[in-house]
Amino acid sequence: MSVNGAAPVGVSVAGSNAEVPESTAVSVPLKAGANTVKVFSTDRRGPGLDRISVGPLPPASYRPRTTLTVRPHGLQWAGPGRRTADVTERLRLDHDEQLTGVRLAPRLPAGWTAEGGPVTASSLRLGETLEASWTVTSPPGQDIGSADIPVAADFDVLGRGMSVSDEVSLRTLPADREWMREAEDSANDLGTTGITGCGPCSGDEKVRNIGGGPGASVVFPDVRVDEGGERTLYIDYTVNGTRTFQVSVNGGPPAEATVTDIGNNTPRTTSLPITLQPGTNTITIGNAAGSAPDLDRLSLGPRGGTP
Repeated sequence: MSVNGAAPVGVSVAGSNAEVPESTAVSVPLKAGANTVKVFSTDRRGPGLDRISVGPLPPASYRPRTTLTVRPHGLQWAGPGRRTADVTERLRLDHDEQLTGVRLAPRLPAGWTAEGGPVTASSLRLGETLEASWTVTSPPGQDIGSADIPVAADFDVLGRGMSVSDEVSLRTLPADREWMREAEDSANDLGTTGITGCGPCSGDEKVRNIGGGPGASVVFPDVRVDEGGERTLYIDYTVNGTRTFQVSVNGGPPAEATVTDIGNNTPRTTSLPITLQPGTNTITIGNAAGSAPDLDRLSLGPRGGTP
């Protein structure tokens, strides 16, 4: 495309059927009054042309509707030392728009490395997705403590650069805990429960609508311990009134933890003893008979510890 004899600008278009009209858009400079627009192709067989039209640019604040999914979701807890995390990113365009120059990549802190480079697409249309995955690793010989790794999707809309991002957040396990996981962690099966914001809670989120039905439970798979035996399970929760958690380990009969409080945004902690097998365990939090408290996170005290 050339406007008023200026150097041509390439506009890539995609289509699946030569008989089905598609559309694209590009930002061009126009002068007041008459302009001349030349549309051509140097390809052996260029696209067919239906029509062109001119409209105003959207405001600078405009952002097309997209859905960005980054995993793992929820604070990731592990012991001190070097850290490795498997990260995935998925961008979907939810608006009748065209993104160009799409690029997915983590923005790594200094010294971090990623196995796998950026993933790109020349364009993205309504309903289309772009996915990528990486293994990110902290610098050798360092205890990272806490780290927040932005995972971004960069793209252009009518020549304007835009970006959306989410974070993978890594935290060091407290010294008095052997294992810890947020209720909203993407590794969990949330069933028919739901994630909601909770500023005072760990990770600013919690899981609500637990209990009252067979699918209204939070399942924590892959709870790993080196040695089997009794542990103290710590349950961080919020509740308004008196409600009961039912806790099942590896499909066994549920134990109950009944709590009372007056604040749905005030995190509290209760505990109960559980017995784990060496290796992988599954912990299910629910209530078959009624509503349970909202759940912030679970953690395990070390073997032989006391509540």
